[in-house]
Parts: sequence; structure tokens; C-alpha cells
Amino acid sequence: MEVMILKKMIAEDIIDFDKLLKKTYKDLGLTEMEAFLLMELNMLKMKDIHFVTPKILTKKLTITEEQAVGLMDGLMQKKYLNFILIKGQNGKQKESFDIDLTYRKILEFYQNKILEEMMTSSHKYETLEEEIVELLEKNFQKQIKPLEVEMIIKWVHEYKYTKDDIKDAVFTAIKANRYSISYLDSVLLKKRQINQEVKIKKTGKKKSQVLKDFLES
Repeated sequence: MEVMILKKMIAEDIIDFDKLLKKTYKDLGLTEMEAFLLMELNMLKMKDIHFVTPKILTKKLTITEEQAVGLMDGLMQKKYLNFILIKGQNGKQKESFDIDLTYRKILEFYQNKILEEMMTSSHKYETLEEEIVELLEKNFQKQIKPLEVEMIIKWVHEYKYTKDDIKDAVFTAIKANRYSISYLDSVLLKKRQINQEVKIKKTGKKKSQVLKDFLES
């Protein structure tokens, strides 16, 4: 739905796609030429042109057909460009392109940026628990209850979760639209279990090597 809204706003000139991509392409891991190619592809889509060839792209961009193929291949591998088979007017199948993946990546970039800003504070706290409580109240838009404060204290002192551990869990909860301490606890527990499994595997390997060395001596 969000991608459809963004596409609609771009189509109606509410949002300038070219300016948007010029501002974000480096953060998205794109080269300058890849960004220009996506701008051209977006322009073709806005003109209701669904089929593209390297020759069409060379008319607008100062690149060879071989370079155009290479750029499109790169964008497909990076998951910014997609091709699907559709029937043309003559009934034959042709490859139609879309850059919905690009729209989605731009949206995700700004969502992550906004969330990061929401979870950043210049205020200095006396304890980690105090900082976590304010972080949750700010982002969950509700007052934390005494029993929930007890859970937070348990996270910090018993389970030894770091601030980054808890912030990552809050980030996950917001993206999932799950604004509860119980959901955060499940996210943190899952991460702790994964870390313990990794630790056990590493310890097991070390013990196996020690036993092997002992038997071979």
C-alpha cells in the first residue's frame, strides 16, 4: 500500500522522484549512473511506457548499449529493477519492467531514518533503566506501568541486555506495529536464545578439539 501511495504521489508531481533519488542514492548503495538510469526508467513509466531496450536508454543517457545492459543487470542483482512477462497488443509476450523495488527501498530508508531519530536523545540519564523507560514512553505513546518497569530492571540487571539490544528490539516492535513490553521481551528472549546457541556451538567445537588433541597425544 505504501509503495502504491508513493507511486501515486510521484505520478501526480507531488513528490519529485529525481530529487528524491539524487538525495538518497549514495545511502541506498547506488552509483551515480545507476541513479540516472532509474530516473530515466521512472520517466518512461510515467509516460506509460512499459517496455525498454538498451537502445532506448542510450538515446537519453551517454552510454553504450553494452553499458546499459550492464547497469540494468546490476540493478536487478541489487533488487532495484524487475522484469516480468506480459502480453503485448499483438498477443505476444514481452518483458515489462518495473522499479517498485526502488520505491520500496526509498521508503524503507526514510522509515529507518525516522525511527533512528525517534530513538536518539541528547538528554543524559542517571540509569539505563530511566533511559529505557523514557524511550518506550516516547515511542509507544503511553505511560509505562510499575510491573513493566520491573521487567525493564530485569532486562538490565538479570539478563544483562545492553542499550543497543533493547533499542534494536524497540525498532523491531515499531516496524511490526507491536507496542507492548511483552512483545519486546519475546524479541529479546529470542535473540538471547540465538546467542546462547551460538556460544554452545563454539564451546562444543573447542571441547571437541581439546579431546581430539588429548587422544592423539
